[in-house]
Amino acid sequence: MHDVIVIGGGVIGLSIARELASSKSVLLLDRGPTGQGTSHAAAGMLTPLSEADDQGPFFQLCRTSLAMYDRFVEELQQESSLDVAYSKEGLLSLASSEESAATLLRRYEWQHQAGFEVELLPPGEVRKMEPLVTVPVIHALFMPGERSVAPRRLLNAIRESCFVRGVEIRTGVHVDAVSPNTVHFGHMTMQAASIVIASGVWSAELNGLNPRIPLSPRKGQILSLAMAPGAFRRMIRWGHSYLVPRPTGELIVGATNEDAGFDSSVTPAGLGRLLMDAQAISSYLGSYPIVETWTGLRPATPDEFPILGSTAVHGVYYATGHYRNGVLLAPITATIVADLIEGHKPRVDLEPYSPSRFESN
Repeated sequence: MHDVIVIGGGVIGLSIARELASSKSVLLLDRGPTGQGTSHAAAGMLTPLSEADDQGPFFQLCRTSLAMYDRFVEELQQESSLDVAYSKEGLLSLASSEESAATLLRRYEWQHQAGFEVELLPPGEVRKMEPLVTVPVIHALFMPGERSVAPRRLLNAIRESCFVRGVEIRTGVHVDAVSPNTVHFGHMTMQAASIVIASGVWSAELNGLNPRIPLSPRKGQILSLAMAPGAFRRMIRWGHSYLVPRPTGELIVGATNEDAGFDSSVTPAGLGRLLMDAQAISSYLGSYPIVETWTGLRPATPDEFPILGSTAVHGVYYATGHYRNGVLLAPITATIVADLIEGHKPRVDLEPYSPSRFESN
């Protein structure tokens, strides 16, 4: 019998298992190879400012998690001896229409007044910072504090850190149900003082959950291009599209956001839109080779907030529904779940993320 069983081996489940392993015996169960689901498909943007229109509780959750990332990455790289391609080059948000420029100006005003490090740039300054940008720019907002990481490298590092800390990982285990302090799969059961549901889009499939959780998959198509060394330094956001340069020479282009159920196919329409927007941002990208195309299924709740907290089933906790922010929210989620299991008061108010908000649905 383990102290804790974590169901799900993505960035959230692995981070929780790693955090708890310092004081508990932890078993992690995954339906497939760890880190091969939604987390594997992510772009790795750690950018709470770039889409925020106010300082609501979810923004504060994201900012708190981002503030933990320097230490999180340092510890992971020390424990795993793996580089996670953590970039501190910041993000450029570009506006090419009057409407998008007005949105950008509103964001600049509240973020600047709130004391965040943001810079409003004229078009000429954008060209100096990123010479290959060719899209017409009315206004640009530079956010030097935004970060990025390579999710696949991050997952490898967290998994290695889990091994170092003594986490037991079992793959190919399809959990069917949970009951008080018990996990059911096939004709077997396993018991633990605490059970954490962290299996992303598959979380809602488990029998015995109370309350039930309304999770739906949101398909994201994404691709990578081979860029010349140093061609782009910073993340670039333009409308609903973005570019994320990697120090390895890849340029990530993302992403669609589709209500397509569990369909994970790559489509001409999806890739066509990504490639069209990428070439609008920079006409130079038309000559860059395509390295890879893929999809991810993001676990979305109706309010697009994660589900964090204890349930009506004794010993069972939720840590799922992170939608497009699983990589960003991994450090804070791991800390929250560890606090709950160890009987400590979490450092953030969990009311907006409580599983009970769905009880009447």
